[in-house]
Formats: sequence, C-alpha cells, structure tokens
Amino acid sequence: MSQYADDNLMVSGMYPKPKRDGAPDFVLGTVSINVAQFREWFKGYLAENPGEEWVNIQNLESKNGKFYSKVDTWKPDPNKASAPANHPVGALAPADDIPF
Repeated sequence: MSQYADDNLMVSGMYPKPKRDGAPDFVLGTVSINVAQFREWFKGYLAENPGEEWVNIQNLESKNGKFYSKVDTWKPDPNKASAPANHPVGALAPADDIPF
C-alpha cells in the first residue's frame, strides 16, 4: 500500500503552530513550511495521485498537545449527492419580496 493512500498520511515539511499569546482574535495560528521537505513530499503525493486538482490538509493537535498536519482523504459519496430541488423559478420567494 502506498504511503500516499494511507488515511493517516502525515504531511512532511509542514508544521502548524498554535496561536501565539497576544495575537488578535482573528489569528487562528500559523503554518511554517520547510520548502525542501515539503517539495519532496508533494512530488511523491502528485506522482501517486495523478490528475488530482486539490489536496486537503488538516492541521490537528495530538493528545499530548503537539500540532501536526495530515492529508484529509475524505471524498463525498457520489451516490449520496443531493439532487437539485424541483422548484419552478420564483417559487421560493414572491417576486415582490426580492431585494433587487
């Protein structure tokens, strides 16, 4: 099994860090990237996942408080995709209720 297909794939070269003391409320944290390490990891990921347009990465905290990054491999089930609603145009709101 490929290391890039593993559900617990750690992202090499990517180091999330918690919000620093005194940072404004809108700051959630930081991510540092070691370019050489990340480049090697990403080259391997792309080779194992040709044609992928996105890679989703989660920044997580371990039970002992250490931050780490891993690939989020979740994909929606195409069989459970929601079908578009069968509403005629304008049926959701009366025409005089539309603000434009």
